Amino acid sequence: MYRSYPVDGLWRHAVDSIFTGTIIGLFLNDTLRLTLNLQQQSPPPQQQPSFGATFAPRPQPSAFSSTPIFSQQIDEEEPQVIRDWREKQQEEIRARDEASKARRQETISKAERSIDEFYDDYAAKKQRTIGDNKDQEAEYLATLSASLSTGTTWERICELIELQNSQSKTIARTGAGTTDLTRFKEVLLRLKREGDAAPGAGGY
Repeated sequence: MYRSYPVDGLWRHAVDSIFTGTIIGLFLNDTLRLTLNLQQQSPPPQQQPSFGATFAPRPQPSAFSSTPIFSQQIDEEEPQVIRDWREKQQEEIRARDEASKARRQETISKAERSIDEFYDDYAAKKQRTIGDNKDQEAEYLATLSASLSTGTTWERICELIELQNSQSKTIARTGAGTTDLTRFKEVLLRLKREGDAAPGAGGY
């Protein structure tokens, strides 16, 4: 059966129950913390030695374990055949080195001679070209001077354009859109035939 409480008594009973539960919880919490601290501070149990374990004895060095006679190096004299072969190899290597140096020096000398010959040939050709150009220039100037000093102006013009007669194709053009130059050729030829009597024959 349920116990009946008045309203004020019920409220007081609830408050007392809450207070009592809080006190009990705090007490249990302190007890648990104290127990944990004691466990952490207590030293670990010491391990007792076991007398049942057996240890193998350490092996002791024996007088027969080391053989110093086999560790010593025995100096053997090199056979004469090996010495002769080694000397022969050294001589062959020395001979090859000398031959290689001689070939290298010969190649360098040949290259130097080729370079010298090239520049000598170039200089000679250059001098010949300069001389030929000077000769051609002198010949051209002499021809030009001679052509200007001989004949009339019209004779030199006809000679320059290679006009021999009215049928010359020197200045003639054929085809559509061209001009008939026959009359012009005849005028130049007539002035050439007149010689010094032609107008402008002595130049201007």
